[in-house]
Amino acid sequence: MTSLVSGPFRVSVCVLVLAFWVWSPGVLTQEMPDLSQMSGVPLPVGDVQPGTVTVRVIRGSFANPVVSQTVEMTGGAASLRATTNEAGRAEFTGLAAGLRLKATATVGGERLESQEFTVPPTGGIRLMLVAGEPGTSSGTGAGAGTAAATAAPGGVVLGDESRFVFEMGEDGLSVFYVLQILNRSSSPVQPEAPIVFSLPAEARSARVLEGSSPQATVGAGRLEIAGPFSPGATIVQLGYTLPLSGSDLVVEQPLPLPLAHMAVVAQKIGDLELSSPQMTEQRTMPAQGNLYIAGRGSAVAAGEVLRFQFSKVPHHPTWPRNLVIGLALVILVGGAWSSVGSATARAARVAERRQLEVRRDALFEELTALELRNRDGAVDPALYAGRRRELVSALEGIYMALDDDPAVERTT
Repeated sequence: MTSLVSGPFRVSVCVLVLAFWVWSPGVLTQEMPDLSQMSGVPLPVGDVQPGTVTVRVIRGSFANPVVSQTVEMTGGAASLRATTNEAGRAEFTGLAAGLRLKATATVGGERLESQEFTVPPTGGIRLMLVAGEPGTSSGTGAGAGTAAATAAPGGVVLGDESRFVFEMGEDGLSVFYVLQILNRSSSPVQPEAPIVFSLPAEARSARVLEGSSPQATVGAGRLEIAGPFSPGATIVQLGYTLPLSGSDLVVEQPLPLPLAHMAVVAQKIGDLELSSPQMTEQRTMPAQGNLYIAGRGSAVAAGEVLRFQFSKVPHHPTWPRNLVIGLALVILVGGAWSSVGSATARAARVAERRQLEVRRDALFEELTALELRNRDGAVDPALYAGRRRELVSALEGIYMALDDDPAVERTT
């Protein structure tokens, strides 16, 4: 979502920042998904031969390519197979334009498949298949169905690992909740009514994220979590986007359950500031070249409203201008350096390449969020088509700039 897809982010980085400071030892045990939201989404590109489809298979992040993995392409007269290389890529060539295809792979017993796509008459398709990290779980609370018959009336609370994460995206402020719903008794309990989080009226594209309990559903501007609740923790992860219209933004969330303590992380961009009446302490911390605001507070009672106030919000994105300038500089500098082979020049080219890769990832995140919103019917078709053309065109330019630089080692 840039909205909700946070690319290699970023959400996991926020959780890591929080883990360095907040006292909950298990804070890293339930990370929110990132690249998995891009899994299987086809991206048309113009920098490959017509009839070419490349499939990249990874575990959780770009740092974990799945090597020697069989990828199957189905939908034509006969299925095709290819094996991933050391970068986790499998390539299919010579595919006829107009074919409706789907890519699949099975990694460690986990079946991955792409959306169905059509081979374009010009250019090709790139896509990723993202498997879960080894040892990860698909969620908690799976025993709720069998617990229903024996559940006694009782209540639950929001445990120590509950937290609220914010990042600035191209579409607005991306908001993530990680809710640890804790049943402290030794037997299943059934609250008197479903647990309901009423979301802000401006929230867009709200959805339950992968890794959450199936007891959670989103609709009509609210998150509802139905009982019964087994002993221990039930994890629910929610994401949505709030539009930005000025330099100040307030996020308010009424709590239907008591919260053991308040924990929040926000990516700090520019002079961004965060305050909350429930936040008694905060620090600004560096991680992976970015800054994050990590805050915490004491317990919050059921019925109270969590309030997060953002000021000095960078609501006018500058990435389109920076992208054009950056690409122009790459072309000009590339020509000027064509005869220079010094170590200094090489290091500078590597830095330029890294900047292009960062821009590429941001554009891919926005494209993925746009596709998801279009699939959910949450975007005007005309706006969707125009913005998609812009994003694909920008991505093609970046891919061409990256592929035109063979002297620099590729990292993705």
